[in-house]
Amino acid sequence: MSLAHTLGTPSALYRKLEREAYRAFHSHSPVHKADHFFNFCVTAHSMRDFCLEHLGVSPKDKQHYHDLWNQQPFLVATKEIANSSKHFVLRSRKSGAVTKPSTKEVRSGTAKYLSVYRRSDGKLHVVPVKRAEVRVELSDGKLLPLHEFTSEVIKYWRAYLSSVGIKARRVSLRNHSDA
Repeated sequence: MSLAHTLGTPSALYRKLEREAYRAFHSHSPVHKADHFFNFCVTAHSMRDFCLEHLGVSPKDKQHYHDLWNQQPFLVATKEIANSSKHFVLRSRKSGAVTKPSTKEVRSGTAKYLSVYRRSDGKLHVVPVKRAEVRVELSDGKLLPLHEFTSEVIKYWRAYLSSVGIKARRVSLRNHSDA
């Protein structure tokens, strides 16, 4: 039984992953954006354990799944970000020695966006804005802004869940409103 009563299945955790991505993208404060981004990475990395438990994978067979997931640079990045933040540094499971992450960098900065509003006369009003941004440079050198990074992770987990017969309903926009 899960102590987080709303997170008892991989599909429930998947919906939390979507909510965390929304919160991270829509945060204006650099500190809140970083917090939500970290929470997104922890949730994304937790998808591994939720899937393994749900599928009843034995401890001796888990490495096969981790090897599969570790072929995706963006999943490796979520693992390394979650674990390095949780444990301060990354360590080898076998030796305990400090290891260097394969994810090259996580950068904070600002980015230009367009805010689009509908005026009372029905016409659209576009306002250029600068907002806090996070970019992740993956092990393969690809530099992804926050939205692309979270989208890749979400797309992967949705397809993976489907491939193992787990239905993952998307979070409705209405459920993001208090995020």
